[in-house]
Amino acid sequence: MTKTVRIFEICFLKFICHLKFEIWNFYSIFHKIALPLALLLMLAGCGNEKSKSSFSEYTAIGAATTNPLIAAGFRITEGAHEQLLEIFNPADTLHPVARFYLVDSTHSANKYPDGITIEVPVKRMVCLSATHLSLLDALDKMETLVGVAGADYVVSGKFKEWLANGKIKEIGIAGQYHLENLLELVPQIVMVSPQAGQAFEPITNAGLTVVPNGDFMENNPLGRAEWIKMMGALTGAEKRSISIFDSISKSYNHLKEIAANATHRPTVLAGKQYGGFWNLPGGKSYVAQLLHDAGAEYLWSNDVNTGSLMLDFETVYNRGLGADYWRMLVYTDTTFTYDLLAREDERYRNFEAFRNKQVLVCNTKLTTYFQQGLLQPHILLADYIHIFHPDLLPDHQNVYYHLMP
Repeated sequence: MTKTVRIFEICFLKFICHLKFEIWNFYSIFHKIALPLALLLMLAGCGNEKSKSSFSEYTAIGAATTNPLIAAGFRITEGAHEQLLEIFNPADTLHPVARFYLVDSTHSANKYPDGITIEVPVKRMVCLSATHLSLLDALDKMETLVGVAGADYVVSGKFKEWLANGKIKEIGIAGQYHLENLLELVPQIVMVSPQAGQAFEPITNAGLTVVPNGDFMENNPLGRAEWIKMMGALTGAEKRSISIFDSISKSYNHLKEIAANATHRPTVLAGKQYGGFWNLPGGKSYVAQLLHDAGAEYLWSNDVNTGSLMLDFETVYNRGLGADYWRMLVYTDTTFTYDLLAREDERYRNFEAFRNKQVLVCNTKLTTYFQQGLLQPHILLADYIHIFHPDLLPDHQNVYYHLMP
């Protein structure tokens, strides 16, 4: 097995973990930090405690509007001198797993018995997932970032320059962190993507504030992009974040309407074999939704899973052999070709999409798919439409997905 293939396999597993949130319980991640969080809240209660302690009481004062419009994993409620930011498991939007009160410097002494106070705008932030950098970049708030884990996955030239000159420090790899290096940066918050096997107790025990970002758990492409509003609220760029999301939403829905005019919906197979199993998106997943909105018929659209599936080759072979198109992600320094694909398994040559040169690929090493794709669902959608229905978007220049040469 070549070094390139090993690297690709590691990255592909990371991608699968991001999609497959049903294999772990969102609550269990935060139960691990419940004790240190409770201690922080107990200490907070000794200060200038406010009376608005529950969400129902908070909204009862006529305080405002609930954000967001589509995303299910967070909510922002306006108060007289603060914003209440709540983080949810998208499957249960009644019981927040974390609550933060965002206040400016004139009210930073305020303490709340049911949440943690964060002074905004945040000036020093560490991100344990490189995927969150695109949110800061879009908001023109990259100077807020002082540390990141997984710098090797970032394609951005600006980021690499800042990393080289020391403006940003690498404190770990792929979500794992070195606590000593993290503490040296003295961040106001540490933003994390909760994953199975990760532990945040050392961070909270050290007195730092952990802010979970569950954007990858959203099944709606626009829902994922809408997490920019949370980043906007934290960094003092809320108006800009709302404007950016509104623009993304309008573009996406316009493209969706264009695709709805397609006279034919081609069938699409996704993923490929890895480690003896075929990894592919579930029927209610983010990818499945994109394919549907692009005017295609995903072969597993009737599946009820919101994450990814691991099926045996024969099951996929029997259903996917005659698919019109075949979509996949790869991670390689070189151009991925049909010959390279066939070397992985000669049976791939039997698929109709392979024979008809209808395999569409996104090379995640040479594109910013993992960094910017989250915030560009409209571009992902346009790429799909241009491939499936080229007559509907004849002038579009594909950014992420291309038909394999």
